[in-house]
Amino acid sequence: VRYVAIGGAAVLLLGAMAFGSAGPVEGAAAALWHPLRAWEATVAPVRIAAAREVVDRGDSVALRVEAFGRRTATLWLRAPGESWRPRGVRLDSLGRAQVTSGPLESDLYARVTSGSRGSDTVLVRVRLPVFLGSLSVTAHYPAYLRLESEPVPTGGDTLLLPAGTRLETRGEATAPLARAAWRSGRRNQPLEVRSAGFSGSFVPRATGGYNLVLETVSGAALAGDTVRLPIRVVADSAPHVEVPLPGADTVAPLSLQVPLVVDVRDDHGITSVTVESRRISRLGTVDSARRETLAVPEERPDRAILTHTLDLNRRGLLPGDTVRYFAVATDNTPSRQSGRSREYVLRLPTMSEVRAAQRLASDDVSTRLDSVAAESRRLERQTEDLARERPRTEGTGERSGESLSFEQAKRAEGVARSQEQFVRQAEELKKSIEQLRRSAEAAGMADSAWQRQLQEIREQIDRALSPELRERLAELQQALKELDADGAKEALERLAEAQRELREALERSRELFRRAALEGDLANLTQETRELAQEQRQWNQQVPAADSTSAATAERQLSERADSLAAALDRVAESMNSEQPQQRLDSAAQQAGQAGRQMQQASRSAQQGQREQAQRQGQKASDSLEPLAEQLAEERRQMQQQWREEVVQAIDNALAETGRLAERQLGVEEALRSGSESNSAVRAEQGAIEEGVQRLLEQVRKTAGKNALVPPGIGTALGGAQEQMQRTRESIGSAAPNQREAAEQAGGAVDALNSAAHQLLRARGEVSGSQSGSGLAEAMERMAQLAKQQGGLGQQGAGLLPMAGAGAIREQLRQLGAKQRAMAQELERLRGQGNLPGAGELADEAGELARRLEAGRLDRQVVERQERLFRRMLDAGRTLQGREEDEEKERQSTTATGDSIRLPPALRAKLEESDPRFRVPSWEELQRLSPEERRLVVDYFRRLQARTF
Repeated sequence: VRYVAIGGAAVLLLGAMAFGSAGPVEGAAAALWHPLRAWEATVAPVRIAAAREVVDRGDSVALRVEAFGRRTATLWLRAPGESWRPRGVRLDSLGRAQVTSGPLESDLYARVTSGSRGSDTVLVRVRLPVFLGSLSVTAHYPAYLRLESEPVPTGGDTLLLPAGTRLETRGEATAPLARAAWRSGRRNQPLEVRSAGFSGSFVPRATGGYNLVLETVSGAALAGDTVRLPIRVVADSAPHVEVPLPGADTVAPLSLQVPLVVDVRDDHGITSVTVESRRISRLGTVDSARRETLAVPEERPDRAILTHTLDLNRRGLLPGDTVRYFAVATDNTPSRQSGRSREYVLRLPTMSEVRAAQRLASDDVSTRLDSVAAESRRLERQTEDLARERPRTEGTGERSGESLSFEQAKRAEGVARSQEQFVRQAEELKKSIEQLRRSAEAAGMADSAWQRQLQEIREQIDRALSPELRERLAELQQALKELDADGAKEALERLAEAQRELREALERSRELFRRAALEGDLANLTQETRELAQEQRQWNQQVPAADSTSAATAERQLSERADSLAAALDRVAESMNSEQPQQRLDSAAQQAGQAGRQMQQASRSAQQGQREQAQRQGQKASDSLEPLAEQLAEERRQMQQQWREEVVQAIDNALAETGRLAERQLGVEEALRSGSESNSAVRAEQGAIEEGVQRLLEQVRKTAGKNALVPPGIGTALGGAQEQMQRTRESIGSAAPNQREAAEQAGGAVDALNSAAHQLLRARGEVSGSQSGSGLAEAMERMAQLAKQQGGLGQQGAGLLPMAGAGAIREQLRQLGAKQRAMAQELERLRGQGNLPGAGELADEAGELARRLEAGRLDRQVVERQERLFRRMLDAGRTLQGREEDEEKERQSTTATGDSIRLPPALRAKLEESDPRFRVPSWEELQRLSPEERRLVVDYFRRLQARTF
């Protein structure tokens, strides 16, 4: 039984093992264990589903297959127009599987089968790619830039855009769009969408990269590279303003006319430039700002260099005040950005500094006058030598009319270039003298006599630089261009003559300026001494209660001024020609230096707090300065008197010599008419007289350089006498002597000598009655008086104009014509004296007006000519109101009144003289007499005047 049991158990175990190895719970046998599930697997459908219904081209799609109760299935795939392609799929235990299609290029149809069952067909669509068909971006620049709109590149290059530029975008895609925009970071600039097109504009506000974002209705992405615009927004900068001239803080010039150069730069355009200035008094008071607009070119450039004159006149400036100024420029942006220069400071010099600057300017002009005069002498000798060389060359047998050699042409060209350079130097010198006169006048520190002296010197140089000199130079240059030997010789001779006249005028101007400068220096030093003494007295009064430091500083400044005064007096003393004035001025300089040392001691005492001692020392300095101003004023008066006496003595000597020469010349005339002497003896006597006239001429020219009341016309008369004497010698020295012509020439020489004596006689009276040492004040005063009288005549003519044509005014017109003729005669005398420019033209115009009025012809043209003559006389005088008026302003004449008449002392003495016996006869009256009678009359009045004066 036991063995049976064991056998049965073994068989049972083997059977179980066999049953288990057969898989009764797996595969198809498993359904036997689950009959319900087996039934469901029999009737369950086969399914297929795509993860996405639409994919982009090239993408893959996941297909989910489900066949419940199946271990395998067949997946069928095809593209449109193709046959089905089977593909086996292994399912998991649940009958599911996921298959990837791979990259799709077109739509995909898919279905699955398992046994006799199959699924529905699934369609997976492939979306076509979206492309950017067209794109244009146009930049519209701000209107103020005046730039035309232009397309900008979209290839990725950085765009430099001025701030305010509007970008207009237009484009189209290959598919309908849902949205379009430019995106930069978090900033979106939306665009308007119409189907597949898009457009819009925006203004970039900041620098950055802007990407074009397009979203299609289908959601398809934009194919191709992303469109990106790197933009750099360039903001419009404010104008940059500089003032290179003067370019630094400086001292205001004496004329108070400050030339400025304003340099303005902007990146696009400039609309306006102004200069803003304000006055700050030495006490700290600030005036309101004053703005002056500068003219900007109409084309609104991006850079402008502008000139401007900052006029500080009529702004109430006092010595020690300051003016702060700066330039402001505005550009052409809509916001009108502005930029400004740094602020500059102009300090108004004190009167002491002004006078020191004027003395330095006078020294500079004097040095330049010496240099120009020396250069004129050199050029005159060079031109004369070159002109004399031509006859020697011609004497060698060369034919006339030949061309200039190369060496001769080069030397003549050198003379022409030197002459041009010399004329420019003389023009600059004339401008310097005028600038010195104007600056002193603007500073209000020069008296009228000194002003007129400078004006006369400038006009003498102006007369010397005559159009004839320029014409002679032009003739020489033209002859050199044509290589004309004869023309060059003649031009050199004429140029030498013009240069001689220029040299004489420059030498006369040099001496006149030296004397005028000495008078001006003494006048300025006198005023400086008075002011210094007054300020020292004020310091003495204030020092007991003043702060020690400030009092010491003020006294130290006064001591520096005293030292400067002493140095200036030393320089003036060196300029004196005589020993006694030098000694007196040296003594005055030592006195000023002593006052300066006492001021320094007072300054140290004040610094140490010793106020009483400082006051005593300051009082000593004041005592040293008090008499100094009067001493300098007296020195100036003595110098003027000495100069007058020197000129009068020179005129007396010239008168005596002229009388002796005229008497000898009269003897020559009588000898020629009577034939009592041989021609050789008469010719020798005539040569001796001619040499005497030459010496007299040099003496007169030297005297004319010392006083402006000695007219150059005297030299002209003596020169005419020389020419007639030379013709006299030539007439009797030829092979066939002409006694009659020689006698007439000799008589003409007598007349010329008498004319010179007459002018010398008048000049002596005028010099004796003048107040200034150089006589320029009286010469200018005379023209001013005549201008006033001419203004009255013009008003009388204008008053008679409404009655023109009536017989009742004929007598009044004759009287007016007589007054006009008297005016012409006075102007003619001024022309003979040669002190004023254009006097001859004025005399001719006045004579023409007199003839018309005496003939009873009065019309609007005559009145206008009288008015023009009045204005020209004003321009010649320029001293009616003490300073020169602005030429651009309209001038109005006023009727002269009794209290407005100002006569020179010499002229007043002659007009108020009750005894007519001492009146010097005019040249018109002397012309009625014979040469011998004229000589006797002139000699009589010379002796009479010598006793009177």
